[in-house]
Amino acid sequence: MIEQASPVRKRIGETPRHLGLKALAAEWAAGQGLIFVAPEVSFPHRRFRVDVAACAPTRKVPSRKPVSHLSSVLKAAVVFECKQVRGDLIRDNKRRALLSERLKTLEARRHRLETLLHVHLPHLANGEALFPEFDSYRLRDHNHVGYQKLLREIRIAKRGILDGTKFDRLLSYKVANLHYLVAEERLIETHEVPTGWGLLLRRGDGLELIRTPLWQTIGVEEQLVFLQRITAKKSVIESY
Repeated sequence: MIEQASPVRKRIGETPRHLGLKALAAEWAAGQGLIFVAPEVSFPHRRFRVDVAACAPTRKVPSRKPVSHLSSVLKAAVVFECKQVRGDLIRDNKRRALLSERLKTLEARRHRLETLLHVHLPHLANGEALFPEFDSYRLRDHNHVGYQKLLREIRIAKRGILDGTKFDRLLSYKVANLHYLVAEERLIETHEVPTGWGLLLRRGDGLELIRTPLWQTIGVEEQLVFLQRITAKKSVIESY
């Protein structure tokens, strides 16, 4: 049975729109089968806090043989960052329009190339994602010169247009498997989404998945920290 998402309480100075996005993110996460969901989860060892965090524990199959080591704690650890104002995402850059068009072209090239690589390199499929639509591939582990060069060009272009400091840090810390940007409709173009992040846009009273995120493998220690931080937050909320 899926546990209900923790209530999303308003922070001091928080706008109703941002609070609404967090509530929708928590509801969407619970609907995807993520059992533990909590807002404003902090990770002191990394000095950051995410708007919403969610996870689903791994269900182990009983075995007669003793387990020599713990290999997995969570099926998936997911974080959500909510944005209601474009200024929070885009820098005031005179070259913004030009860079945005270049990003659009580069992302289209990436999509075409990845589609071809999926066909020719089926052995790189992970097959371990929580959701069926995340049939992700370990393309970054494959030494395809053209693909690696294209990824570098995309990263460079995004640095010029996106205020991606926090987004980049969250990916590099490897504390979660999936990362979602949750935004108001028409706030950001698909090709402007930070590298590796998925995009959920508000559509009426719910969220619509516009872009799937990159699946990132994290270690057992990181999984334990994630579970500890989210359950600690839930305990505080439920004690009120």
